[in-house]
Amino acid sequence: MSSVKMKRVGYWISEKKSKKLNFEDHRELFRNAGFELVKIDLTAPLEQQGPFDVIIHKLTDYLAKANEGYQPAQDYIQRMQMYVQDHPECIMMDPIDSLQKLLNRNKQYKSVLKCDLLSQDSSVFTPTFVQLTTKDMEINRKKLTEAKVTYPFVCKPTASHGSRMAHMMAIIFNEEGLKDINPPCVAQSFINHNAVLFKIFVIGSKVFVVERPSLKNLYPSDQATICFDTQEVSKRDSTHFLNQLDASDLDSSPVVPDMERLTEVGRSIRRAMRLDLFGVDVIIDSEIKSYAVIDINSFPGYDGIDNFFDILIDYLKDVTGDPKNKIEESNNEDSLQVRKRLKPETEKTDEISSESYLNIEAKNILVQDVPNGLVNNQYSFVNKHSNTIGNSATNGL
Repeated sequence: MSSVKMKRVGYWISEKKSKKLNFEDHRELFRNAGFELVKIDLTAPLEQQGPFDVIIHKLTDYLAKANEGYQPAQDYIQRMQMYVQDHPECIMMDPIDSLQKLLNRNKQYKSVLKCDLLSQDSSVFTPTFVQLTTKDMEINRKKLTEAKVTYPFVCKPTASHGSRMAHMMAIIFNEEGLKDINPPCVAQSFINHNAVLFKIFVIGSKVFVVERPSLKNLYPSDQATICFDTQEVSKRDSTHFLNQLDASDLDSSPVVPDMERLTEVGRSIRRAMRLDLFGVDVIIDSEIKSYAVIDINSFPGYDGIDNFFDILIDYLKDVTGDPKNKIEESNNEDSLQVRKRLKPETEKTDEISSESYLNIEAKNILVQDVPNGLVNNQYSFVNKHSNTIGNSATNGL
Protein backbone atom coordinates (compact mmCIF):
# COMPACT_ATOMS: atom_id res chain seq x y z
CA MET A 1 0.00 0.00 0.00
CA SER A 2 1.46 3.36 -1.01
CA SER A 3 1.72 6.00 1.67
CA VAL A 4 -0.15 9.29 1.40
CA LYS A 5 2.11 12.12 0.30
CA MET A 6 2.74 14.68 3.01
CA LYS A 7 1.70 18.22 2.19
CA ARG A 8 4.44 20.77 2.80
CA VAL A 9 3.73 23.88 4.88
CA GLY A 10 6.38 26.58 4.76
CA TYR A 11 6.34 29.16 7.52
CA TRP A 12 8.21 32.28 8.54
CA ILE A 13 7.72 34.27 11.73
CA SER A 14 10.11 36.48 13.68
CA GLU A 15 12.07 35.32 16.71
CA LYS A 16 9.85 37.50 18.88
CA LYS A 17 6.76 35.85 17.44
CA SER A 18 8.29 32.41 18.00
CA LYS A 19 8.29 33.04 21.74
CA LYS A 20 4.49 33.19 21.66
CA LEU A 21 3.79 30.70 18.87
CA ASN A 22 6.58 28.17 18.56
CA PHE A 23 5.84 26.16 15.43
CA GLU A 24 8.82 23.88 16.03
CA ASP A 25 7.32 22.58 19.27
CA HIS A 26 4.30 21.42 17.25
CA ARG A 27 6.14 19.74 14.40
CA GLU A 28 4.85 16.29 15.41
CA LEU A 29 1.27 17.58 15.60
CA PHE A 30 1.56 18.80 12.02
CA ARG A 31 3.13 15.53 10.88
CA ASN A 32 0.37 13.45 12.46
CA ALA A 33 -2.11 15.55 10.49
CA GLY A 34 -0.28 14.93 7.21
CA PHE A 35 1.79 18.12 7.02
CA GLU A 36 5.54 18.49 6.80
CA LEU A 37 6.50 21.74 8.49
CA VAL A 38 9.34 23.66 6.83
CA LYS A 39 10.90 26.78 8.34
CA ILE A 40 11.57 29.22 5.48
CA ASP A 41 14.94 30.96 5.17
CA LEU A 42 14.21 34.36 3.64
CA THR A 43 17.86 34.89 2.79
CA ALA A 44 17.83 31.99 0.31
CA PRO A 45 15.74 31.35 -2.84
CA LEU A 46 12.47 29.62 -1.99
CA GLU A 47 12.78 27.37 -5.05
CA GLN A 48 15.57 25.53 -3.22
CA GLN A 49 13.38 25.08 -0.14
CA GLY A 50 10.09 24.10 -1.78
CA PRO A 51 7.81 22.85 -3.07
CA PHE A 52 5.22 24.31 -0.72
CA ASP A 53 1.50 23.57 -0.68
CA VAL A 54 0.87 26.39 1.80
CA ILE A 55 2.89 29.32 3.12
CA ILE A 56 2.15 30.83 6.54
CA HIS A 57 3.94 34.00 7.56
CA LYS A 58 4.03 37.28 9.40
CA LEU A 59 5.98 39.55 7.07
CA THR A 60 4.41 42.84 8.13
CA ASP A 61 7.51 44.26 9.81
CA TYR A 62 9.72 43.40 6.82
CA LEU A 63 7.04 44.71 4.49
CA ALA A 64 7.00 48.01 6.36
CA LYS A 65 10.80 48.23 6.14
CA ALA A 66 10.70 47.32 2.46
CA ASN A 67 8.28 50.19 1.87
CA GLU A 68 10.80 52.49 3.55
CA GLY A 69 13.51 51.39 1.12
CA TYR A 70 15.43 48.89 3.26
CA GLN A 71 17.07 46.69 0.62
CA PRO A 72 17.34 43.36 2.53
CA ALA A 73 13.64 43.54 3.40
CA GLN A 74 12.80 44.31 -0.23
CA ASP A 75 14.76 41.21 -1.25
CA TYR A 76 12.90 39.03 1.26
CA ILE A 77 9.50 40.24 0.11
CA GLN A 78 10.44 39.85 -3.56
CA ARG A 79 11.57 36.24 -3.01
CA MET A 80 8.25 35.40 -1.39
CA GLN A 81 6.21 37.14 -4.09
CA MET A 82 8.14 35.53 -6.93
CA TYR A 83 7.65 32.05 -5.51
CA VAL A 84 3.89 32.49 -5.16
CA GLN A 85 3.72 34.03 -8.63
CA ASP A 86 5.64 31.13 -10.16
CA HIS A 87 3.62 28.54 -8.22
CA PRO A 88 -0.08 29.50 -8.38
CA GLU A 89 -0.97 26.14 -6.86
CA CYS A 90 0.68 27.28 -3.61
CA ILE A 91 -1.71 28.91 -1.14
CA MET A 92 -0.23 31.91 0.63
CA MET A 93 -2.03 32.88 3.79
CA ASP A 94 -2.54 36.65 3.94
CA PRO A 95 -1.19 37.76 0.53
CA ILE A 96 1.21 40.70 0.42
CA ASP A 97 -1.30 43.01 -1.25
CA SER A 98 -3.79 42.31 1.54
CA LEU A 99 -1.21 43.14 4.21
CA GLN A 100 -0.36 46.44 2.54
CA LYS A 101 -3.81 47.69 3.54
CA LEU A 102 -2.97 47.17 7.20
CA LEU A 103 0.41 48.89 7.35
CA ASN A 104 -0.94 52.42 7.11
CA ARG A 105 -3.64 53.18 9.70
CA ASN A 106 -5.24 55.85 7.53
CA LYS A 107 -5.60 53.37 4.64
CA GLN A 108 -6.63 50.63 7.06
CA TYR A 109 -9.51 52.67 8.47
CA LYS A 110 -10.62 53.69 4.98
CA SER A 111 -10.68 50.00 4.05
CA VAL A 112 -12.84 49.26 7.10
CA LEU A 113 -15.34 51.86 5.90
CA LYS A 114 -15.76 49.78 2.72
CA CYS A 115 -16.73 46.63 4.62
CA ASP A 116 -20.24 45.49 3.83
CA LEU A 117 -21.39 45.57 7.45
CA LEU A 118 -20.66 49.31 7.69
CA SER A 119 -22.56 50.06 4.50
CA GLN A 120 -25.69 48.51 5.94
CA ASP A 121 -28.02 49.90 8.58
CA SER A 122 -26.11 48.30 11.44
CA SER A 123 -24.68 49.30 14.78
CA VAL A 124 -21.07 48.77 13.67
CA PHE A 125 -18.88 51.74 12.82
CA THR A 126 -15.34 53.06 12.92
CA PRO A 127 -14.78 56.28 14.90
CA THR A 128 -14.15 59.45 12.89
CA PHE A 129 -10.50 59.89 11.97
CA VAL A 130 -8.12 62.03 9.95
CA GLN A 131 -4.46 61.80 8.98
CA LEU A 132 -2.22 64.59 10.28
CA THR A 133 1.11 65.26 8.58
CA THR A 134 2.25 68.51 10.21
CA LYS A 135 2.68 70.06 13.66
CA ASP A 136 1.00 73.26 12.49
CA MET A 137 -1.81 73.71 15.03
CA GLU A 138 -4.05 75.76 12.75
CA ILE A 139 -3.86 73.25 9.90
CA ASN A 140 -4.52 70.37 12.29
CA ARG A 141 -7.41 72.19 13.97
CA LYS A 142 -9.05 72.68 10.58
CA LYS A 143 -8.53 69.06 9.54
CA LEU A 144 -9.95 67.76 12.80
CA THR A 145 -13.02 69.94 12.46
CA GLU A 146 -13.65 68.96 8.85
CA ALA A 147 -13.29 65.26 9.70
CA LYS A 148 -15.61 65.68 12.72
CA VAL A 149 -12.98 64.27 15.06
CA THR A 150 -13.99 65.15 18.63
CA TYR A 151 -12.15 65.65 21.92
CA PRO A 152 -10.70 63.68 23.43
CA PHE A 153 -9.06 61.86 20.53
CA VAL A 154 -6.31 59.29 20.23
CA CYS A 155 -3.22 60.06 18.14
CA LYS A 156 -1.86 56.87 16.60
CA PRO A 157 1.31 56.59 14.47
CA THR A 158 0.33 56.25 10.82
CA ALA A 159 2.63 53.22 10.52
CA SER A 160 0.95 50.33 12.32
CA HIS A 161 3.89 47.91 11.98
CA GLY A 162 7.66 47.98 11.69
CA SER A 163 8.74 49.29 15.10
CA ARG A 164 7.70 49.50 18.74
CA MET A 165 6.71 53.11 18.09
CA ALA A 166 3.68 51.79 16.21
CA HIS A 167 2.15 51.03 19.63
CA MET A 168 2.95 54.39 21.24
CA MET A 169 -0.12 56.61 21.33
CA ALA A 170 -1.36 59.85 22.89
CA ILE A 171 -4.73 61.06 24.16
CA ILE A 172 -5.38 64.73 23.46
CA PHE A 173 -8.15 66.36 25.51
CA ASN A 174 -8.28 69.93 24.24
CA GLU A 175 -6.95 72.44 21.72
CA GLU A 176 -3.94 73.19 23.91
CA GLY A 177 -2.94 69.57 23.45
CA LEU A 178 -2.63 70.02 19.68
CA LYS A 179 0.95 71.11 20.30
CA ASP A 180 1.70 67.50 21.32
CA ILE A 181 0.77 66.01 17.95
CA ASN A 182 3.68 64.03 16.53
CA PRO A 183 3.15 63.55 12.78
CA PRO A 184 2.64 61.54 10.73
CA CYS A 185 -0.25 60.18 12.75
CA VAL A 186 -3.94 59.41 12.61
CA ALA A 187 -6.24 61.23 15.01
CA GLN A 188 -9.30 59.15 15.93
CA SER A 189 -12.21 60.21 18.14
CA PHE A 190 -12.13 58.44 21.49
CA ILE A 191 -15.23 56.40 22.30
CA ASN A 192 -16.05 55.68 25.93
CA HIS A 193 -16.38 51.93 26.43
CA ASN A 194 -16.14 51.25 30.18
CA ALA A 195 -12.52 50.09 29.96
CA VAL A 196 -13.38 46.87 28.11
CA LEU A 197 -11.86 45.82 24.78
CA PHE A 198 -12.94 42.82 22.70
CA LYS A 199 -10.15 41.28 20.66
CA ILE A 200 -11.54 39.26 17.78
CA PHE A 201 -9.14 36.53 16.67
CA VAL A 202 -9.76 35.00 13.25
CA ILE A 203 -8.32 31.71 11.99
CA GLY A 204 -9.86 31.10 8.59
CA SER A 205 -13.61 30.79 9.15
CA LYS A 206 -13.25 30.35 12.91
CA VAL A 207 -13.77 33.42 15.07
CA PHE A 208 -12.72 33.76 18.71
CA VAL A 209 -13.17 36.71 21.03
CA VAL A 210 -11.16 37.50 24.13
CA GLU A 211 -12.07 40.24 26.59
CA ARG A 212 -9.21 42.50 27.63
CA PRO A 213 -8.71 45.61 29.80
CA SER A 214 -8.82 48.91 27.96
CA LEU A 215 -8.81 52.67 28.49
CA LYS A 216 -11.20 54.09 31.06
CA ASN A 217 -13.90 56.58 30.07
CA LEU A 218 -12.42 59.96 29.16
CA TYR A 219 -14.01 63.35 28.60
CA PRO A 220 -13.02 66.75 27.15
CA SER A 221 -11.14 68.67 29.87
CA ASP A 222 -8.07 70.74 30.62
CA GLN A 223 -6.20 67.50 31.23
CA ALA A 224 -2.67 67.45 29.82
CA THR A 225 -1.93 65.02 27.00
CA ILE A 226 -1.42 61.42 28.14
CA CYS A 227 0.97 59.10 26.29
CA PHE A 228 0.74 55.32 26.59
CA ASP A 229 1.79 52.00 25.08
CA THR A 230 -1.18 49.96 23.86
CA GLN A 231 0.67 46.73 24.58
CA GLU A 232 0.81 47.69 28.26
CA VAL A 233 -2.72 49.06 28.61
CA SER A 234 -4.50 46.13 26.93
CA LYS A 235 -2.48 43.12 28.02
CA ARG A 236 -4.42 40.36 29.72
CA ASP A 237 -3.63 41.20 33.37
CA SER A 238 -3.00 44.91 32.99
CA THR A 239 -3.32 47.09 36.12
CA HIS A 240 -2.40 50.30 34.32
CA PHE A 241 -3.88 53.46 35.85
CA LEU A 242 -5.68 54.13 32.56
CA ASN A 243 -7.66 50.91 33.03
CA GLN A 244 -9.28 52.04 36.27
CA LEU A 245 -12.76 53.52 35.85
CA ASP A 246 -13.43 56.74 37.73
CA ALA A 247 -15.94 56.62 40.59
CA SER A 248 -18.55 58.41 38.49
CA ASP A 249 -18.41 55.63 35.89
CA LEU A 250 -18.45 52.64 38.23
CA ASP A 251 -22.23 52.37 38.06
CA SER A 252 -22.16 51.99 34.28
CA SER A 253 -23.65 48.65 33.40
CA PRO A 254 -21.15 46.30 31.76
CA VAL A 255 -22.17 45.63 28.19
CA VAL A 256 -22.85 41.99 27.33
CA PRO A 257 -21.63 41.67 23.73
CA ASP A 258 -23.79 40.39 20.91
CA MET A 259 -21.70 37.41 19.85
CA GLU A 260 -23.27 37.12 16.42
CA ARG A 261 -22.43 40.74 15.72
CA LEU A 262 -18.80 40.31 16.82
CA THR A 263 -18.55 37.19 14.67
CA GLU A 264 -19.83 39.06 11.64
CA VAL A 265 -17.34 41.87 12.25
CA GLY A 266 -14.50 39.36 11.87
CA ARG A 267 -16.04 37.73 8.82
CA SER A 268 -16.89 41.00 7.11
CA ILE A 269 -13.35 42.29 7.50
CA ARG A 270 -12.03 38.99 6.23
CA ARG A 271 -14.15 39.28 3.11
CA ALA A 272 -13.17 42.87 2.48
CA MET A 273 -9.44 42.49 3.11
CA ARG A 274 -8.89 38.88 2.07
CA LEU A 275 -7.10 37.84 5.24
CA ASP A 276 -6.83 34.48 6.99
CA LEU A 277 -4.92 35.05 10.24
CA PHE A 278 -5.69 38.37 11.87
CA GLY A 279 -7.14 40.19 14.85
CA VAL A 280 -9.66 43.01 15.20
CA ASP A 281 -9.98 45.33 18.20
CA VAL A 282 -13.59 46.28 18.93
CA ILE A 283 -15.09 48.41 21.69
CA ILE A 284 -18.74 48.96 22.57
CA ASP A 285 -19.90 52.55 23.02
CA SER A 286 -20.97 52.87 26.66
CA GLU A 287 -23.87 55.18 25.77
CA ILE A 288 -25.39 54.06 22.49
CA LYS A 289 -24.08 50.46 22.64
CA SER A 290 -22.76 50.54 19.07
CA TYR A 291 -19.70 48.50 18.08
CA ALA A 292 -16.58 50.46 17.08
CA VAL A 293 -13.78 48.84 15.06
CA ILE A 294 -10.59 50.59 16.17
CA ASP A 295 -7.71 48.47 14.82
CA ILE A 296 -6.80 45.42 12.73
CA ASN A 297 -3.65 43.38 13.30
CA SER A 298 -1.98 40.79 11.11
CA PHE A 299 -1.27 37.37 12.66
CA PRO A 300 -1.73 38.31 16.35
CA GLY A 301 -0.36 36.28 19.25
CA TYR A 302 -3.71 34.50 19.81
CA ASP A 303 -3.16 34.88 23.53
CA GLY A 304 -5.99 33.04 25.27
CA ILE A 305 -6.61 30.58 22.39
CA ASP A 306 -4.96 27.50 23.86
CA ASN A 307 -5.66 25.17 20.93
CA PHE A 308 -4.48 27.56 18.20
CA PHE A 309 -2.44 24.93 16.35
CA ASP A 310 -5.26 22.37 16.32
CA ILE A 311 -7.56 24.98 14.77
CA LEU A 312 -4.88 26.09 12.29
CA ILE A 313 -4.28 22.50 11.20
CA ASP A 314 -8.01 21.98 10.65
CA TYR A 315 -8.00 25.04 8.42
CA LEU A 316 -4.96 23.76 6.53
CA LYS A 317 -6.82 20.52 5.87
CA ASP A 318 -9.68 22.50 4.40
CA VAL A 319 -7.64 24.74 2.13
CA THR A 320 -5.56 21.85 0.84
CA GLY A 321 -8.68 19.85 0.05
CA ASP A 322 -8.29 17.03 2.60
CA PRO A 323 -11.25 14.73 1.78
CA LYS A 324 -11.28 13.44 5.36
CA ASN A 325 -11.93 16.87 6.75
CA LYS A 326 -14.64 18.34 4.54
CA ILE A 327 -16.24 20.46 7.21
CA GLU A 328 -18.48 23.33 6.27
CA GLU A 329 -15.51 25.57 5.48
CA SER A 330 -15.59 24.45 1.85
CA ASN A 331 -19.22 25.53 1.60
CA ASN A 332 -18.73 28.80 3.44
CA GLU A 333 -19.01 32.06 1.52
CA ASP A 334 -16.19 33.34 3.72
CA SER A 335 -13.81 30.64 2.52
CA LEU A 336 -11.49 32.78 0.43
CA GLN A 337 -8.58 30.39 0.14
CA VAL A 338 -10.71 27.32 -0.53
CA ARG A 339 -12.09 29.02 -3.62
CA LYS A 340 -8.57 29.29 -4.91
CA ARG A 341 -8.10 25.54 -4.75
CA LEU A 342 -11.51 24.06 -5.57
CA LYS A 343 -13.11 24.01 -8.98
CA PRO A 344 -16.00 26.47 -9.32
CA GLU A 345 -18.58 23.75 -9.81
CA THR A 346 -17.74 22.24 -6.41
CA GLU A 347 -18.40 25.45 -4.49
CA LYS A 348 -21.61 26.15 -2.61
CA THR A 349 -22.84 29.13 -0.68
CA ASP A 350 -24.76 27.56 2.18
CA GLU A 351 -24.68 29.61 5.35
CA ILE A 352 -23.00 28.22 8.41
CA SER A 353 -24.66 28.51 11.78
CA SER A 354 -22.56 29.16 14.84
CA GLU A 355 -22.84 28.58 18.54
CA SER A 356 -21.17 30.91 20.99
CA TYR A 357 -20.18 30.68 24.61
CA LEU A 358 -19.18 33.63 26.78
CA ASN A 359 -17.31 32.97 29.99
CA ILE A 360 -16.89 36.34 31.66
CA GLU A 361 -14.80 35.10 34.55
CA ALA A 362 -12.26 33.50 32.23
CA LYS A 363 -12.51 36.50 29.88
CA ASN A 364 -12.37 34.10 26.99
CA ILE A 365 -15.17 33.88 24.45
CA LEU A 366 -15.24 31.11 21.90
CA VAL A 367 -17.21 31.46 18.71
CA GLN A 368 -17.08 28.22 16.81
CA ASP A 369 -18.58 27.09 13.52
CA VAL A 370 -20.78 24.02 13.75
CA PRO A 371 -22.35 21.90 11.00
CA ASN A 372 -25.23 23.18 8.89
CA GLY A 373 -28.63 22.35 10.27
CA LEU A 374 -28.35 24.08 13.64
CA VAL A 375 -31.33 26.40 13.35
CA ASN A 376 -31.40 27.98 16.81
CA ASN A 377 -28.32 30.01 17.68
CA GLN A 378 -28.32 30.21 21.44
CA TYR A 379 -25.84 32.19 23.47
CA SER A 380 -25.18 31.36 27.11
CA PHE A 381 -23.79 34.09 29.35
CA VAL A 382 -22.15 32.76 32.52
CA ASN A 383 -20.16 34.42 35.30
CA LYS A 384 -18.90 33.57 38.74
CA HIS A 385 -21.98 34.93 40.52
CA SER A 386 -24.60 32.72 38.93
CA ASN A 387 -24.93 29.74 36.64
CA THR A 388 -26.95 31.50 33.98
CA ILE A 389 -27.63 35.20 33.54
CA GLY A 390 -29.66 34.84 30.40
CA ASN A 391 -30.00 33.45 26.92
CA SER A 392 -30.54 35.36 23.74
CA ALA A 393 -30.85 34.76 20.04
CA THR A 394 -29.90 37.61 17.79
CA ASN A 395 -30.50 38.52 14.18
CA GLY A 396 -26.98 39.68 13.40
CA LEU A 397 -26.09 42.65 11.28
